[in-house]
Amino acid sequence: MKIYFRHYSGAISQYDYLFFDCMAKVSSEEEDSALQEGWLPDDYLIKKDSSGNILKSDWYQARQTRINLSKFFDTRRTKKARKKCKEITTKRLNAKEIDLNILNNIFNKYFEYRNFKKWDLNPLILSEPHRKYFLVYYQDNKPIAFTFMRDVGSNSVFSTQFAWDYENPKLYLGKYANLAEIDYCIEHKKNYMYLGFGYEKSCIYKADYEGFEFWTGEEWSIDIDHYIWLCERDSKIEKTKDLDKIKKHDDKNFFK
Repeated sequence: MKIYFRHYSGAISQYDYLFFDCMAKVSSEEEDSALQEGWLPDDYLIKKDSSGNILKSDWYQARQTRINLSKFFDTRRTKKARKKCKEITTKRLNAKEIDLNILNNIFNKYFEYRNFKKWDLNPLILSEPHRKYFLVYYQDNKPIAFTFMRDVGSNSVFSTQFAWDYENPKLYLGKYANLAEIDYCIEHKKNYMYLGFGYEKSCIYKADYEGFEFWTGEEWSIDIDHYIWLCERDSKIEKTKDLDKIKKHDDKNFFK
């Protein structure tokens, strides 16, 4: 595994922080060990060789999240989510056979409802398409949501992106979709389901499921209270000096 960095900015005068991405080139044989050390593939960053061929995705380091599927079980909350969406059906479609026009229509409605920054879905399936697929959710035979997923390592799955048209917000379909993803992984005897970033309040829901773990930079932790505290703190960051305070606090209290 070759690790490299994309340095963007930093401060050393009034504040003390560095802003960069930590990336890695990971071979297929190294994927399992990379997953255990908090790395996941960045399918949004498309790289090509000198002939224009799309290369294997590079991997990125972050506060990752995952479900240890051997420890998952249904709770009262998850049973309620399943009951609310009992009329929803799910179908797995390979990346090469999916109708991206339908998915992009759902994707655009998702961004509008959530007021998120828009980006293009199409590049996600360009690299390693044979390892990528979608779970599409139907109501009355109409596609209303999807999850983009990909295989990682020898026996794990990365649930990369969920989107929903929100035409019936009372469904709480996002919670049900997480359970459908978990069910799919358990049915196919996977070890872990990776959920990607664990930042800001928008990612707190990922800790709602039994078997949840997050990457601290040194280990996979099951301290849910600390994870929630970190996500809430992320959402309070507004200025450069906030980052400086966080770094000093964590260097003293956590990264000893």
